[in-house]
Amino acid sequence: MRRVIAGVLAMLLVATVAVAGQARGGTQPTQNQPRDGQRGDSRGGSPQGPQRSKWWQDEKIKAELRLAPEQSARIEEIFRVSFVTMKDVAEDLTRREEQLSNLISGNDVTEAQLVRQADQVEALRGTLGKARTLMLFRMRRVLSAEQRSKLVEIQKAQERERRGGRPPQDGQTDR
Repeated sequence: MRRVIAGVLAMLLVATVAVAGQARGGTQPTQNQPRDGQRGDSRGGSPQGPQRSKWWQDEKIKAELRLAPEQSARIEEIFRVSFVTMKDVAEDLTRREEQLSNLISGNDVTEAQLVRQADQVEALRGTLGKARTLMLFRMRRVLSAEQRSKLVEIQKAQERERRGGRPPQDGQTDR
């Protein structure tokens, strides 16, 4: 269960790198430098993949975006506040998913009980998704239009580098 929670939390952290690209369909940048005890590349990380550092604290990206210290601090605050909420929801989601799995495995469960539990799981997933979207929206608003455009360029370049020149997978475009 701890691995699942850690994985969900890692996904939430990774999700923050899509700030500018979310509305435009951009991709997430990768980082080559681990920060704050996180793995920064394919050397390891969560069960969902390598963890990435916070882009708003990466010195190279901050310089390329000309991110002011106040902007970086504001984005960190948005992340910190949102993360607390998302962590709580993620933990509840994990618990409810386990309960759903147990119901599916059980012999004495009715379809109505299963549907009720599945509805609760899906509602929590929706809550988590909305919280993430709102966090990304708030972070994006801290950036100027020029910074948002530049971040999208950085993300595209890093995604191309991560793919190693391979073409985009089905459902993806090289935006």
